[in-house]
Amino acid sequence: MLYNLYNKNTKIEDDNNTLLIRTGYSLYDIIQMNKIPTILQPWVHLYRSTPKLYIPYTKIDIFFSLLCAIAFSTLRITFRYILYYFGWTVGGEDTYFAAACMTSFCHSTLILPGLASLLLSQPFVPSGKLETSPQWYQDATHSILSYCTGYMIYDSVIGYVIETWQPGIGPVLTMDDWTFVGHHLLTSLYMLSCRLISAGHMSAMILMFNGEFSAPIMNMHFFLEKALEQDCCKGIEWLPSLFASNEQVFSIVYMVCRVMVSPFVISYVSYDLLFTRGREKRDVPLWLAISWMPMCWGVQFGSIPWIMTCMEKVKASSSMVGNGGEL
Repeated sequence: MLYNLYNKNTKIEDDNNTLLIRTGYSLYDIIQMNKIPTILQPWVHLYRSTPKLYIPYTKIDIFFSLLCAIAFSTLRITFRYILYYFGWTVGGEDTYFAAACMTSFCHSTLILPGLASLLLSQPFVPSGKLETSPQWYQDATHSILSYCTGYMIYDSVIGYVIETWQPGIGPVLTMDDWTFVGHHLLTSLYMLSCRLISAGHMSAMILMFNGEFSAPIMNMHFFLEKALEQDCCKGIEWLPSLFASNEQVFSIVYMVCRVMVSPFVISYVSYDLLFTRGREKRDVPLWLAISWMPMCWGVQFGSIPWIMTCMEKVKASSSMVGNGGEL
């Protein structure tokens, strides 16, 4: 039975169960709040339809992350064989790297619209509680954070264990490799801790959105760079021009994200996490917020070499244009 559509103390009942009681909201308000944005509907459906495997003594499902890790691994191997088909070196480091870039391109392209929708569909409070949001929002948040965690697991295992494995020695990693493994580990811990305390998820998502925004163009840049070195691609006349155009777009987008946007985003997130702005109770414990700070700022300072590289590329491009050269 359904009654009092606009009453502030609305109740929905059937013959057996009370389905919803929400004091302070009309049923119309509740219906509006529970409209799932179109972009997030697949994320919610996938998360709800997969079996659950919880971390002991928590309500944190890890099965979805493991499923995503398997999917990314399959995708990377598939891309590798597609490149073999088109003449890339079988077992070559460039082929492995290009397949990784294509997989990363898919990851960032899929996650960005979902992150944008999540960040825009609820009031933005970096340190806020997740439980105060509608259930669809909670499920979509768990889905996207699990998806990203799955990517971190896949890339750590495939990229830095299996593909670097040397018989009789084990995985052989460079300093850059260890940096990426550390990044994956700390990022996963950040997302996991947000889910464990059911708060701070928006801080993780806004940092992720800003960090991933340039990733599709960056991965295309890396892929094209490797393609130019392959014998099978040397006859493609338009490839150098495409690479040059992509390089300039990537350099500009990366500098905008890392120089103009990122410092302000991280500063605001840091302020909100460390200072409660008059709220009586901290949703994110102070010790945990402090432990997140190196993760927030580490990526920013770690991107300085790339910022400098992008600045040089933009300057070189400007010089060419000024001298009548072609991009």
